[in-house]
Amino acid sequence: MPGAGEVQVWRASLRQPPERLLRLAATLSPDERERAARFRFPEHRERFSAGRGMLRVLLGHYLDRPAASLRFEQGAHGKPALAGARGAGLHFNVSHSEEGVLYAISRREVGADLECHARTLRYEAIVDRICTARELAHFQNQAPEDRRPLFFACWTRKEAMAKALGGGLASGFRTLEVGFGDGLEPEGRIALRDAEGRDWSVLNLPLETGWSGALAGVGLDWRWSGRRLQNGSETGD
Repeated sequence: MPGAGEVQVWRASLRQPPERLLRLAATLSPDERERAARFRFPEHRERFSAGRGMLRVLLGHYLDRPAASLRFEQGAHGKPALAGARGAGLHFNVSHSEEGVLYAISRREVGADLECHARTLRYEAIVDRICTARELAHFQNQAPEDRRPLFFACWTRKEAMAKALGGGLASGFRTLEVGFGDGLEPEGRIALRDAEGRDWSVLNLPLETGWSGALAGVGLDWRWSGRRLQNGSETGD
């Protein structure tokens, strides 16, 4: 179980060997299997089954329960949570992009975002819709070759914060100041305060070239550690 001030981050691939995929799919609930079956393309069905199955395996490990026995519910704002008293106090968040998936597990409210730079995205067409005036001014002053990674660093911080808050941002990303010029180093941390006066912080994760990720949590004092889940076995980063 994570410590009170710890967020544990797991990276994995949604492309799993057939035998492993069968074991993961077997942990899903009937409604999750129905959701998987609704995907039009087999690749998307397999990604859903792998991502949901690995979440169950991880949470089952933390709770010392069979993965298939876990039940999920939605909070007041639609954020997934573990159902039942035995899941109380364990928070999680999931983000996937292309074949990558990121899990954040903690004993405090947490949000995570993962983005693959290779995805088709005309960031120039949306940057003014997600940035504050100050962020946009900083972005426009950057060299063209630097803009794409800067955009993804900023965007993942906003997404992670929105997911941590649970209900997203009623006022939209253009009111959430997470900066373009600071907080881009692996341990750079940006402090924020929500409408209820609670302190939050968000930082970018040190990922390989071509990927951006961010982690957000309630409070300013939490720390994080990273692990990799590969075919059901873990390795420390």
